[in-house]
Amino acid sequence: MPLDHFEYVTEQLTQAKQAVERMQENQTGVAEAQQHVKIAEEALNELIHDPDLNSKTDQKEIQRASDLLRLIVETYQASN
Repeated sequence: MPLDHFEYVTEQLTQAKQAVERMQENQTGVAEAQQHVKIAEEALNELIHDPDLNSKTDQKEIQRASDLLRLIVETYQASN
């Protein structure tokens, strides 16, 4: 798997998670959290559709990232 693609997705997921956590703590920053979640979704979608990522290891990592994004989105929706 191209490490830079996965690192980018991981960074976007981390930023989305942190933005949602800040939103939960302060009850502010809804727009910021929404923006970070959207960017993370787009980054993961690009990774999923990358034709070079077809090994079992790649698919496991993509599934982990998808699961994390799902949890972030669920937390965002529950807090919003």
